[in-house]
Amino acid sequence: MPRARALATELRLEGYTDLRQIPAERLSRPLHRRVRQAALTGSAELDPAAGKLLSAQAYPRRYLDFETVSFAVPIWADTRPYATQIPFQWSCHVEAAPGAVMHRAYLADGPHDPRRRFAETLLDAVGETGPIFVYNGAFERRIMRELAEYFPDLAPRLHPAIGRIVDLLPLARVHYYHPEMHGSWSLKAVLPTIAPELAYEDLEVADGGMAQEAFREMIHTETQVERRAALHHALLAYCERDTMALVHLVRHFEANSLVMNKSVIRIPDE
Repeated sequence: MPRARALATELRLEGYTDLRQIPAERLSRPLHRRVRQAALTGSAELDPAAGKLLSAQAYPRRYLDFETVSFAVPIWADTRPYATQIPFQWSCHVEAAPGAVMHRAYLADGPHDPRRRFAETLLDAVGETGPIFVYNGAFERRIMRELAEYFPDLAPRLHPAIGRIVDLLPLARVHYYHPEMHGSWSLKAVLPTIAPELAYEDLEVADGGMAQEAFREMIHTETQVERRAALHHALLAYCERDTMALVHLVRHFEANSLVMNKSVIRIPDE
Protein backbone atom coordinates (compact mmCIF):
# COMPACT_ATOMS: atom_id res chain seq x y z
CA MET A 1 0.00 0.00 0.00
CA PRO A 2 1.86 3.10 -1.22
CA ARG A 3 2.32 6.31 0.74
CA ALA A 4 1.09 4.68 3.94
CA ARG A 5 4.08 3.97 6.19
CA ALA A 6 2.45 5.20 9.40
CA LEU A 7 -0.91 3.67 8.53
CA ALA A 8 0.70 0.36 7.63
CA THR A 9 2.39 0.29 11.04
CA GLU A 10 -0.95 0.95 12.76
CA LEU A 11 -2.66 -1.80 10.80
CA ARG A 12 0.06 -4.31 11.64
CA LEU A 13 -0.29 -3.47 15.33
CA GLU A 14 -4.02 -4.05 14.98
CA GLY A 15 -3.29 -7.56 13.72
CA TYR A 16 -3.76 -7.17 9.98
CA THR A 17 -1.26 -9.12 7.90
CA ASP A 18 -2.86 -8.84 4.45
CA LEU A 19 -4.23 -5.80 2.64
CA ARG A 20 -7.29 -7.84 1.63
CA GLN A 21 -8.27 -8.29 5.28
CA ILE A 22 -8.68 -4.58 5.95
CA PRO A 23 -12.28 -3.26 5.97
CA ALA A 24 -12.83 -0.58 3.34
CA GLU A 25 -14.07 1.88 5.96
CA ARG A 26 -10.71 1.58 7.77
CA LEU A 27 -9.04 3.32 4.79
CA SER A 28 -9.87 7.01 4.39
CA ARG A 29 -7.85 7.81 1.26
CA PRO A 30 -9.38 6.97 -2.13
CA LEU A 31 -5.92 5.85 -3.29
CA HIS A 32 -5.68 3.21 -0.57
CA ARG A 33 -9.23 2.03 -1.20
CA ARG A 34 -8.45 1.62 -4.89
CA VAL A 35 -5.31 -0.39 -4.11
CA ARG A 36 -7.26 -2.58 -1.67
CA GLN A 37 -10.00 -3.23 -4.23
CA ALA A 38 -7.46 -4.18 -6.88
CA ALA A 39 -5.87 -6.60 -4.42
CA LEU A 40 -9.28 -8.16 -3.72
CA THR A 41 -10.24 -8.60 -7.37
CA GLY A 42 -6.79 -9.23 -8.82
CA SER A 43 -7.60 -6.86 -11.67
CA ALA A 44 -7.19 -3.20 -12.58
CA GLU A 45 -9.13 -0.39 -10.94
CA LEU A 46 -9.62 2.49 -13.36
CA ASP A 47 -11.76 5.48 -12.54
CA PRO A 48 -13.49 6.46 -15.80
CA ALA A 49 -12.94 10.09 -14.82
CA ALA A 50 -9.42 9.70 -16.25
CA GLY A 51 -10.75 8.97 -19.71
CA LYS A 52 -13.25 11.79 -19.52
CA LEU A 53 -10.52 14.25 -18.65
CA LEU A 54 -8.29 13.09 -21.50
CA SER A 55 -11.10 13.03 -24.04
CA ALA A 56 -11.53 16.75 -23.45
CA GLN A 57 -7.99 17.39 -24.71
CA ALA A 58 -7.75 18.87 -28.20
CA TYR A 59 -5.88 17.75 -31.31
CA PRO A 60 -3.18 17.75 -32.47
CA ARG A 61 -1.68 15.91 -29.53
CA ARG A 62 1.99 15.31 -28.84
CA TYR A 63 3.45 12.52 -26.72
CA LEU A 64 6.92 13.52 -25.59
CA ASP A 65 9.91 12.07 -23.75
CA PHE A 66 13.47 13.33 -23.13
CA GLU A 67 16.77 11.63 -22.35
CA THR A 68 19.58 13.51 -20.62
CA VAL A 69 23.15 12.85 -19.58
CA SER A 70 25.62 14.34 -17.11
CA PHE A 71 29.38 13.97 -16.88
CA ALA A 72 31.75 13.74 -13.94
CA VAL A 73 34.25 15.70 -16.03
CA PRO A 74 32.32 18.16 -18.25
CA ILE A 75 33.07 17.93 -21.95
CA TRP A 76 31.11 21.04 -23.04
CA ALA A 77 31.34 24.68 -22.00
CA ASP A 78 29.01 26.12 -19.37
CA THR A 79 28.25 22.74 -17.79
CA ARG A 80 29.10 21.51 -14.32
CA PRO A 81 30.19 18.09 -13.02
CA TYR A 82 27.11 15.89 -12.54
CA ALA A 83 24.89 18.95 -11.86
CA THR A 84 24.14 19.86 -15.47
CA GLN A 85 21.71 17.53 -17.20
CA ILE A 86 22.36 17.75 -20.94
CA PRO A 87 19.35 16.78 -23.06
CA PHE A 88 20.58 14.71 -25.99
CA GLN A 89 17.46 12.97 -27.26
CA TRP A 90 13.73 13.42 -27.62
CA SER A 91 10.95 11.27 -29.03
CA CYS A 92 7.58 12.66 -30.03
CA HIS A 93 4.53 10.82 -31.35
CA VAL A 94 2.22 13.31 -33.05
CA GLU A 95 -1.50 12.50 -33.25
CA ALA A 96 -3.05 14.94 -35.72
CA ALA A 97 -6.49 13.32 -35.36
CA PRO A 98 -7.79 10.28 -33.45
CA GLY A 99 -5.69 7.31 -34.58
CA ALA A 100 -3.55 9.29 -37.04
CA VAL A 101 -0.15 8.98 -35.37
CA MET A 102 3.31 9.70 -36.75
CA HIS A 103 6.67 9.59 -35.00
CA ARG A 104 9.43 12.18 -34.91
CA ALA A 105 12.75 12.00 -33.09
CA TYR A 106 16.06 13.70 -32.44
CA LEU A 107 19.26 12.07 -31.22
CA ALA A 108 22.59 13.89 -30.98
CA ASP A 109 25.38 11.85 -32.51
CA GLY A 110 28.38 14.14 -32.77
CA PRO A 111 31.01 15.64 -30.46
CA HIS A 112 29.33 19.03 -30.04
CA ASP A 113 27.04 20.33 -27.29
CA PRO A 114 23.58 19.13 -28.43
CA ARG A 115 21.42 21.58 -26.49
CA ARG A 116 20.81 24.18 -29.20
CA ARG A 117 19.90 21.63 -31.85
CA PHE A 118 17.82 19.69 -29.32
CA ALA A 119 15.77 22.80 -28.51
CA GLU A 120 15.30 23.90 -32.12
CA THR A 121 14.17 20.50 -33.37
CA LEU A 122 11.94 20.05 -30.32
CA LEU A 123 10.14 23.33 -30.97
CA ASP A 124 9.56 22.31 -34.55
CA ALA A 125 8.08 18.97 -33.43
CA VAL A 126 5.71 20.27 -30.75
CA GLY A 127 4.32 23.12 -32.84
CA GLU A 128 2.31 25.91 -31.26
CA THR A 129 -1.04 24.31 -30.38
CA GLY A 130 -2.39 21.23 -28.68
CA PRO A 131 -1.49 19.35 -25.49
CA ILE A 132 1.94 17.84 -24.93
CA PHE A 133 1.55 14.62 -22.95
CA VAL A 134 4.48 13.55 -20.78
CA TYR A 135 5.01 11.22 -17.82
CA ASN A 136 6.53 12.96 -14.80
CA GLY A 137 6.25 16.46 -16.23
CA ALA A 138 8.49 18.10 -13.64
CA PHE A 139 11.47 16.70 -15.53
CA GLU A 140 10.51 17.97 -19.00
CA ARG A 141 9.45 21.35 -17.62
CA ARG A 142 12.77 21.79 -15.83
CA ILE A 143 14.84 20.89 -18.89
CA MET A 144 12.83 23.24 -21.09
CA ARG A 145 13.13 26.09 -18.58
CA GLU A 146 16.89 25.57 -18.46
CA LEU A 147 17.03 25.65 -22.27
CA ALA A 148 15.01 28.89 -22.28
CA GLU A 149 17.45 30.41 -19.81
CA TYR A 150 20.50 29.29 -21.77
CA PHE A 151 19.05 30.34 -25.14
CA PRO A 152 17.05 33.54 -24.50
CA ASP A 153 16.16 33.87 -28.17
CA LEU A 154 14.25 30.59 -27.94
CA ALA A 155 12.51 31.45 -24.67
CA PRO A 156 9.44 33.10 -26.31
CA ARG A 157 8.68 29.74 -27.93
CA LEU A 158 9.80 27.42 -25.16
CA HIS A 159 7.72 28.97 -22.36
CA PRO A 160 4.36 28.60 -24.17
CA ALA A 161 5.27 24.97 -24.94
CA ILE A 162 5.95 24.38 -21.25
CA GLY A 163 2.48 25.72 -20.50
CA ARG A 164 0.92 23.10 -22.79
CA ILE A 165 2.41 20.12 -20.95
CA VAL A 166 -0.13 17.63 -19.54
CA ASP A 167 1.43 15.29 -16.99
CA LEU A 168 -0.01 11.76 -17.11
CA LEU A 169 1.76 10.57 -13.95
CA PRO A 170 -0.45 12.34 -11.38
CA LEU A 171 -3.49 11.46 -13.48
CA ALA A 172 -2.56 7.76 -13.28
CA ARG A 173 -1.88 8.02 -9.54
CA VAL A 174 -5.31 9.46 -8.87
CA HIS A 175 -7.32 7.23 -11.18
CA TYR A 176 -5.55 3.93 -11.94
CA TYR A 177 -4.08 0.92 -10.18
CA HIS A 178 -3.30 -2.69 -11.10
CA PRO A 179 -2.02 -5.30 -8.60
CA GLU A 180 1.01 -6.00 -10.82
CA MET A 181 2.20 -2.43 -10.27
CA HIS A 182 3.17 -3.37 -6.69
CA GLY A 183 2.74 0.15 -5.37
CA SER A 184 4.66 1.88 -8.17
CA TRP A 185 3.32 4.29 -10.79
CA SER A 186 6.50 4.42 -12.85
CA LEU A 187 5.80 4.10 -16.56
CA LYS A 188 7.60 0.76 -16.62
CA ALA A 189 5.29 -0.50 -13.85
CA VAL A 190 2.10 0.79 -15.49
CA LEU A 191 2.78 -0.13 -19.13
CA PRO A 192 2.80 -3.97 -18.77
CA THR A 193 -0.65 -3.79 -17.17
CA ILE A 194 -2.05 -1.86 -20.15
CA ALA A 195 -0.01 -2.89 -23.20
CA PRO A 196 2.19 -5.90 -22.30
CA GLU A 197 3.29 -6.18 -25.93
CA LEU A 198 5.25 -2.95 -25.40
CA ALA A 199 7.41 -4.27 -22.57
CA TYR A 200 11.07 -3.25 -22.60
CA GLU A 201 12.66 -6.71 -22.35
CA ASP A 202 13.37 -6.92 -26.07
CA LEU A 203 15.36 -3.67 -26.13
CA GLU A 204 19.13 -3.34 -25.81
CA VAL A 205 18.57 -0.03 -24.00
CA ALA A 206 15.77 -0.52 -21.49
CA ASP A 207 15.91 2.37 -19.01
CA GLY A 208 17.22 5.88 -18.51
CA GLY A 209 20.45 4.78 -16.88
CA MET A 210 21.25 2.50 -19.78
CA ALA A 211 20.42 5.32 -22.19
CA GLN A 212 22.99 7.58 -20.54
CA GLU A 213 25.67 4.88 -20.71
CA ALA A 214 24.83 4.14 -24.34
CA PHE A 215 25.08 7.80 -25.29
CA ARG A 216 28.42 8.23 -23.53
CA GLU A 217 29.77 5.21 -25.40
CA MET A 218 28.28 6.32 -28.72
CA ILE A 219 29.99 9.73 -28.72
CA HIS A 220 33.32 8.42 -27.41
CA THR A 221 36.06 8.91 -29.97
CA GLU A 222 37.28 5.32 -29.61
CA THR A 223 33.89 3.72 -30.31
CA GLN A 224 33.91 1.81 -33.58
CA VAL A 225 31.57 2.85 -36.40
CA GLU A 226 29.54 -0.37 -36.28
CA ARG A 227 29.07 -0.14 -32.53
CA ARG A 228 28.15 3.54 -32.78
CA ALA A 229 25.45 2.68 -35.33
CA ALA A 230 24.08 -0.09 -33.12
CA LEU A 231 23.89 2.24 -30.11
CA HIS A 232 22.21 4.92 -32.22
CA HIS A 233 19.53 2.42 -33.26
CA ALA A 234 19.07 1.14 -29.69
CA LEU A 235 18.63 4.64 -28.28
CA LEU A 236 16.06 5.59 -30.90
CA ALA A 237 14.11 2.38 -30.26
CA TYR A 238 14.07 2.92 -26.49
CA CYS A 239 12.88 6.52 -26.53
CA GLU A 240 10.27 5.72 -29.19
CA ARG A 241 8.94 2.94 -26.95
CA ASP A 242 8.49 5.44 -24.12
CA THR A 243 6.33 7.78 -26.16
CA MET A 244 4.35 4.98 -27.79
CA ALA A 245 3.62 3.87 -24.23
CA LEU A 246 2.04 7.26 -23.60
CA VAL A 247 -0.15 6.87 -26.68
CA HIS A 248 -1.40 3.52 -25.39
CA LEU A 249 -1.92 4.88 -21.90
CA VAL A 250 -4.13 7.71 -23.12
CA ARG A 251 -6.06 5.38 -25.42
CA HIS A 252 -6.63 2.90 -22.61
CA PHE A 253 -7.93 5.57 -20.25
CA GLU A 254 -10.12 7.15 -22.92
CA ALA A 255 -11.67 3.80 -23.83
CA ASN A 256 -13.17 3.68 -20.35
CA SER A 257 -14.69 7.16 -20.43
CA LEU A 258 -17.96 5.93 -21.93
CA VAL A 259 -19.02 4.59 -18.54
CA MET A 260 -18.19 7.86 -16.87
CA ASN A 261 -20.50 8.53 -13.95
CA LYS A 262 -18.63 11.09 -11.91
CA SER A 263 -18.32 14.86 -12.11
CA VAL A 264 -15.47 16.28 -14.16
CA ILE A 265 -12.49 17.56 -12.20
CA ARG A 266 -9.34 19.23 -13.43
CA ILE A 267 -6.34 17.14 -14.40
CA PRO A 268 -4.25 16.84 -11.22
CA ASP A 269 -0.67 17.99 -11.11
CA GLU A 270 2.28 17.55 -8.78
